Amino acid sequence: MAFSLSGCASWSLWPSGGESEAQRVAGMLERGDKHWTLRACGREHDRLLQPTPELRRLFDDVGQPGQQSMFAELEVAEEDGRWIVHKTHRVQSTGRGCMDSSAATSQWVGFSFDPAWRVDITAKGMQLTTEDAESGRQLSMISEQMPDGVLGFRGVHEQGLELWLYPSGCIERSTGDYYHLSATLVRDGQRFKGCGYQGGEI
Repeated sequence: MAFSLSGCASWSLWPSGGESEAQRVAGMLERGDKHWTLRACGREHDRLLQPTPELRRLFDDVGQPGQQSMFAELEVAEEDGRWIVHKTHRVQSTGRGCMDSSAATSQWVGFSFDPAWRVDITAKGMQLTTEDAESGRQLSMISEQMPDGVLGFRGVHEQGLELWLYPSGCIERSTGDYYHLSATLVRDGQRFKGCGYQGGEI
Protein backbone atom coordinates (compact mmCIF):
# COMPACT_ATOMS: atom_id res chain seq x y z
CA MET A 1 0.00 0.00 0.00
CA ALA A 2 1.34 3.42 -0.91
CA PHE A 3 2.13 5.65 2.02
CA SER A 4 0.75 9.17 2.06
CA LEU A 5 1.49 11.88 4.60
CA SER A 6 -1.26 14.22 3.49
CA GLY A 7 -3.83 12.88 5.94
CA CYS A 8 -1.82 13.48 9.12
CA ALA A 9 -2.61 16.11 11.73
CA SER A 10 -1.15 19.52 11.03
CA TRP A 11 1.48 21.08 13.26
CA SER A 12 0.04 23.96 15.23
CA LEU A 13 1.14 25.60 18.45
CA TRP A 14 -1.99 27.61 19.26
CA PRO A 15 -5.63 27.20 18.27
CA SER A 16 -7.72 29.93 16.73
CA GLY A 17 -10.97 30.97 18.38
CA GLY A 18 -13.70 28.36 18.23
CA GLU A 19 -11.49 25.71 16.66
CA SER A 20 -12.45 22.17 17.62
CA GLU A 21 -10.44 20.02 15.20
CA ALA A 22 -7.63 17.98 16.67
CA GLN A 23 -4.19 19.54 16.44
CA ARG A 24 -0.74 19.03 17.92
CA VAL A 25 0.59 21.36 20.59
CA ALA A 26 3.95 21.27 22.34
CA GLY A 27 4.95 23.04 25.51
CA MET A 28 5.39 22.92 29.27
CA LEU A 29 2.87 20.65 30.94
CA GLU A 30 2.12 21.37 34.60
CA ARG A 31 0.17 19.26 37.06
CA GLY A 32 -1.39 21.43 39.74
CA ASP A 33 -3.34 20.50 42.86
CA LYS A 34 -6.67 21.10 41.11
CA HIS A 35 -5.93 21.67 37.41
CA TRP A 36 -3.58 20.63 34.64
CA THR A 37 -2.24 23.35 32.33
CA LEU A 38 -0.08 23.58 29.21
CA ARG A 39 1.93 26.61 28.16
CA ALA A 40 2.51 26.19 24.44
CA CYS A 41 5.98 26.91 23.08
CA GLY A 42 6.36 30.60 22.26
CA ARG A 43 3.32 31.63 24.31
CA GLU A 44 3.13 33.56 27.58
CA HIS A 45 -0.08 32.16 29.03
CA ASP A 46 -1.19 28.74 30.24
CA ARG A 47 -4.25 26.90 28.96
CA LEU A 48 -6.38 24.59 31.07
CA LEU A 49 -5.95 20.98 30.02
CA GLN A 50 -8.06 17.88 30.51
CA PRO A 51 -5.64 14.92 30.59
CA THR A 52 -6.39 11.35 29.63
CA PRO A 53 -5.78 8.48 32.07
CA GLU A 54 -2.78 7.56 29.89
CA LEU A 55 -1.25 11.03 30.29
CA ARG A 56 -1.76 10.93 34.06
CA ARG A 57 0.03 7.59 34.22
CA LEU A 58 2.87 8.73 31.94
CA PHE A 59 3.40 11.86 34.02
CA ASP A 60 3.97 9.66 37.06
CA ASP A 61 6.16 7.20 35.14
CA VAL A 62 8.36 9.77 33.39
CA GLY A 63 8.61 12.46 36.05
CA GLN A 64 11.19 12.54 38.81
CA PRO A 65 9.99 12.42 42.45
CA GLY A 66 8.22 15.69 43.24
CA GLN A 67 8.38 16.97 39.65
CA GLN A 68 5.27 18.98 38.73
CA SER A 69 6.10 20.18 35.20
CA MET A 70 7.77 18.75 32.10
CA PHE A 71 7.80 19.07 28.31
CA ALA A 72 4.98 17.37 26.41
CA GLU A 73 3.66 17.16 22.87
CA LEU A 74 -0.03 16.34 22.68
CA GLU A 75 -2.87 16.01 20.20
CA VAL A 76 -5.73 18.11 21.55
CA ALA A 77 -9.08 19.63 20.64
CA GLU A 78 -10.49 22.82 22.15
CA GLU A 79 -13.74 22.62 24.09
CA ASP A 80 -15.23 25.32 26.34
CA GLY A 81 -11.91 27.14 26.52
CA ARG A 82 -9.94 24.03 27.52
CA TRP A 83 -7.73 21.66 25.63
CA ILE A 84 -9.02 18.09 25.69
CA VAL A 85 -6.19 15.61 25.20
CA HIS A 86 -6.81 13.00 22.50
CA LYS A 87 -3.34 11.48 22.20
CA THR A 88 0.06 11.79 23.85
CA HIS A 89 3.00 12.06 21.44
CA ARG A 90 5.86 12.82 23.84
CA VAL A 91 6.43 13.34 27.56
CA GLN A 92 10.01 14.32 28.45
CA SER A 93 11.64 15.20 31.75
CA THR A 94 15.01 15.59 29.99
CA GLY A 95 16.20 17.36 26.84
CA ARG A 96 15.81 20.90 25.52
CA GLY A 97 12.02 21.02 25.34
CA CYS A 98 10.77 23.96 23.30
CA MET A 99 14.35 24.87 22.37
CA ASP A 100 14.81 21.60 20.48
CA SER A 101 14.14 22.26 16.78
CA SER A 102 16.00 19.20 15.46
CA ALA A 103 12.79 17.63 14.09
CA ALA A 104 11.27 20.84 12.69
CA THR A 105 11.86 19.79 9.07
CA SER A 106 11.38 16.05 9.62
CA GLN A 107 8.20 14.12 9.00
CA TRP A 108 9.17 11.19 11.22
CA VAL A 109 12.10 10.46 13.53
CA GLY A 110 13.48 7.17 14.82
CA PHE A 111 16.39 7.14 17.26
CA SER A 112 18.32 5.49 20.06
CA PHE A 113 20.90 6.85 22.49
CA ASP A 114 22.61 3.52 23.21
CA PRO A 115 23.80 2.55 20.69
CA ALA A 116 23.55 6.06 19.26
CA TRP A 117 21.67 6.36 15.96
CA ARG A 118 18.98 8.56 14.45
CA VAL A 119 17.00 8.45 11.21
CA ASP A 120 15.12 11.52 10.00
CA ILE A 121 12.42 11.05 7.36
CA THR A 122 12.01 14.26 5.35
CA ALA A 123 10.42 15.33 2.10
CA LYS A 124 13.82 14.73 0.45
CA GLY A 125 14.35 11.21 1.74
CA MET A 126 15.85 9.50 4.78
CA GLN A 127 18.95 10.62 6.64
CA LEU A 128 20.91 8.31 8.94
CA THR A 129 23.06 9.85 11.66
CA THR A 130 25.48 7.61 13.54
CA GLU A 131 28.99 7.86 14.93
CA ASP A 132 30.60 6.38 11.81
CA ALA A 133 31.78 8.11 8.67
CA GLU A 134 28.83 6.97 6.55
CA SER A 135 26.23 9.01 8.40
CA GLY A 136 24.65 12.31 7.37
CA ARG A 137 23.80 11.46 3.77
CA GLN A 138 20.32 12.15 2.39
CA LEU A 139 19.09 8.93 0.79
CA SER A 140 16.26 8.37 -1.66
CA MET A 141 13.68 6.06 -0.14
CA ILE A 142 10.59 3.95 -0.67
CA SER A 143 7.89 4.27 2.00
CA GLU A 144 4.86 2.16 2.83
CA GLN A 145 2.12 1.89 5.42
CA MET A 146 0.81 -1.45 6.63
CA PRO A 147 -2.87 -2.06 7.48
CA ASP A 148 -1.97 -2.18 11.19
CA GLY A 149 -0.44 1.32 11.05
CA VAL A 150 3.21 0.27 10.86
CA LEU A 151 5.31 2.65 8.73
CA GLY A 152 8.27 1.38 6.72
CA PHE A 153 11.05 3.29 4.95
CA ARG A 154 13.74 1.69 2.78
CA GLY A 155 16.72 3.17 1.00
CA VAL A 156 16.37 2.89 -2.78
CA HIS A 157 20.08 2.41 -3.42
CA GLU A 158 21.02 1.39 0.13
CA GLN A 159 19.27 -1.97 0.17
CA GLY A 160 20.56 -2.78 3.64
CA LEU A 161 18.98 0.26 5.34
CA GLU A 162 15.40 0.26 6.68
CA LEU A 163 13.46 2.11 9.37
CA TRP A 164 10.25 0.70 10.82
CA LEU A 165 7.94 2.70 13.08
CA TYR A 166 5.30 0.90 15.14
CA PRO A 167 2.19 2.52 16.70
CA SER A 168 3.05 1.43 20.23
CA GLY A 169 4.41 3.57 23.04
CA CYS A 170 8.12 3.55 23.85
CA ILE A 171 10.05 4.46 27.00
CA GLU A 172 13.59 5.50 26.07
CA ARG A 173 15.84 3.40 28.30
CA SER A 174 18.56 5.91 29.16
CA THR A 175 16.29 8.89 29.92
CA GLY A 176 12.93 7.36 30.87
CA ASP A 177 11.15 9.73 28.47
CA TYR A 178 8.03 8.62 26.55
CA TYR A 179 7.51 8.61 22.76
CA HIS A 180 4.39 7.43 20.95
CA LEU A 181 6.20 5.19 18.45
CA SER A 182 8.58 2.27 18.77
CA ALA A 183 11.32 2.08 16.14
CA THR A 184 13.53 -0.55 14.57
CA LEU A 185 16.55 0.31 12.43
CA VAL A 186 17.74 -2.43 10.08
CA ARG A 187 21.28 -1.87 8.84
CA ASP A 188 23.26 -4.47 6.94
CA GLY A 189 21.18 -7.26 8.46
CA GLN A 190 21.48 -6.01 12.04
CA ARG A 191 18.42 -4.82 13.95
CA PHE A 192 18.54 -1.97 16.47
CA LYS A 193 15.64 -1.05 18.74
CA GLY A 194 14.68 2.53 19.59
CA CYS A 195 11.84 5.03 19.89
CA GLY A 196 10.17 7.30 17.36
CA TYR A 197 7.86 10.27 17.00
CA GLN A 198 6.16 12.48 14.43
CA GLY A 199 8.20 15.47 13.32
CA GLY A 200 7.08 19.00 12.62
CA GLU A 201 7.04 18.94 8.81
CA ILE A 202 3.77 17.25 7.83
